[in-house]
Order: sequence, then C-alpha cells, then structure tokens
Amino acid sequence: MCGSIARRGTMRTCLSAIAGRVRGISARIDNRMRLNPNWPFVRDVARLIWRYKIYGLAILLVTIFQEIVALWPVTLLGRFVDQLQAGDIGHVVWLFMGASLLHPAVTRGNIILRHKMFYETDFEKRVELTLQEAGHTDSDDVEQASTAHTRAVNAASGITNATYHVLGSFTPLIIKIIIVSGSLLTYSKSIGAAYLASLSVPLLMTLVFNRNLRVLRDTQYSVISRASGAGVKAIAERGSPITQGKLREALQQRKEVLISLVCKSQIFLFIRRVALIGGQFLAIFLALRLRDKLGLTPGDFTQIAGYTTQVTVAFLNTASFLDAIISYSRAYHVFTQAHSG
Repeated sequence: MCGSIARRGTMRTCLSAIAGRVRGISARIDNRMRLNPNWPFVRDVARLIWRYKIYGLAILLVTIFQEIVALWPVTLLGRFVDQLQAGDIGHVVWLFMGASLLHPAVTRGNIILRHKMFYETDFEKRVELTLQEAGHTDSDDVEQASTAHTRAVNAASGITNATYHVLGSFTPLIIKIIIVSGSLLTYSKSIGAAYLASLSVPLLMTLVFNRNLRVLRDTQYSVISRASGAGVKAIAERGSPITQGKLREALQQRKEVLISLVCKSQIFLFIRRVALIGGQFLAIFLALRLRDKLGLTPGDFTQIAGYTTQVTVAFLNTASFLDAIISYSRAYHVFTQAHSG
C-alpha cells in the first residue's frame, strides 16, 4: 500500500513537472510572438474563427467537397478525348455535363455559407472596435473622431475579411496540389517532382513581394484615415483655408501612395503569373519528352494540361487572397499602433 501511494505521488510529481514545462514553453512562444507586429492580428483572427467554429467546420468540409468536384470534369474530359475515336462516349458525355453543373452549384452554396459567417463577424467586430475607439478618444474634435472611426472600420474589415479568406480560400489550393501532384506522380516521378518544385518559386515570390510592399500598405491605411478626418473637418468648418489645405495635402499623399502601390503590385502579379505558367509548361514539356516511354494518350495530356491549369488558377486566387490578408493585417497594425502610444 505504501508503495502504491509512493507511485501515485511520483506520478503526480511527473505530471506537474510536465505541465509546468508545457506552460513555460507556451509562455516563451507567446512572448516571442508578441514581438511580431502581426501577432495581435493573427491572434484576433484565430479567436474569431474559434468563436464561430461550427460555421468554420462546415465551410471547411464544403470547400473540400467543392474542390474534389472541381477536378472531376478534367478527369472525365480526358476519358472523353480517349474514347472519342472509339465512338463509345455516350455515358462519359452525360457524366461530364453533370460534373460541370455540380461544381458551380456547390460553389454558390459555399459562398452563401461563407458570407453568412462574414456578415455575422463583421457586425460583431465593427461594434467592438468602434466602442473601443470611443473609450480611447477623449477629444471632441470632429477630425480626430472621424479619423478614429475610419481606423476602426478598416481594422474590423481586415479581421473579418481575413477570417473569410482563411476558411475558404486556402483549402482549394491545398486540395488541388495534393490531387494533381498525386496524378502527375502516377505518370512519372520526374514530372510530379518537377512540377511540385516549380511551385516553390511563386510561393517564395509571394513572400518577398508582400515584404517589399509592407511600408507602402502601412502608409496607405494611415493616410486614408487621415484624409477621412480632414474631409469631415473641411465640411464642418466651411470656408476655412487651413482645413481645406490639410484636406488637399492628405488626398494628394493618398493619391501618390495608391498609384505607387498599384504599379508595384501589378508588376509583382505579372512576374508571379509568369513563374506559374512556366511550371505548368515544364510539366507538359516533360510529358511530351516521355510520352513514348510512358505510353501517354491524348486524354492523358488533356488531364495534365487541365489539372495544372486549375492549380495555376487556384494558386493565383490564393496568392491574391494572401496579399489581401497581409494588407488587412497592416490596417489592423495601424489601429493597434494608434493605441500603443
């Protein structure tokens, strides 16, 4: 009996030590993350997703089904091309048509579900952050109040839009890459490996591009809030040359920042698209080189071209959503910076 009590005491001591170590590691990770200026944004997005986890799970499952259905017509098109010469295409044509109609139906339903969650979260966060701004603003100045309100609206929009895209916009690319890479690997390991390696280039470009645009995005949201406040004050103080001058100055800076941001982002988007198209044709050229050895049919080439095209489109969409999320994080960064002082 004494031995049993001793063992239980030792076990409790071990569990307590493990729990203490886990808490210590968690605290170190939390402290390190707090040094990252994007941490408050990531934390609040995660909390919002967790708060609406039933919606999130439903969106995730529907999106997975949506992307499996999206690739089905490509497979059927390959079968249709191969069976066209044989003349036995009746059932394939009907399946192809049915699959082509099923995907947009699932997509529309998914968009309705995602927007339902978006409007729920947008309402909650806009009220929360607006009242938070009201608690931090002591001045009765109209310009400052308008600037604070615009800052809160941009921050709330950033969090809710990020939640919308995180749940429904990254899953399609992951599913497509898994299915397409698996299909290419069944043809040839060299084709599949080369195509997967080619996707790392536009991924790296996305990270580099967003880092280069970070300062411009911070300035963008800061000057938008300032221009909004100056505009409201110009209306409230009609005929004041000083107020009108401040409005013109803020809008001039806003124009210059937005033009610079658009030019740089469009150049970056084009370069990224060139890299994706290059990876797509790399897979096609490798397949052409190995077609006799692998015995590839016209239907196989149709599937390779169709699959890689879908991945290219999904990558571009997901990358644009990631660009938007990073842009939203800068809006939230401007909001938090206004309160940090």
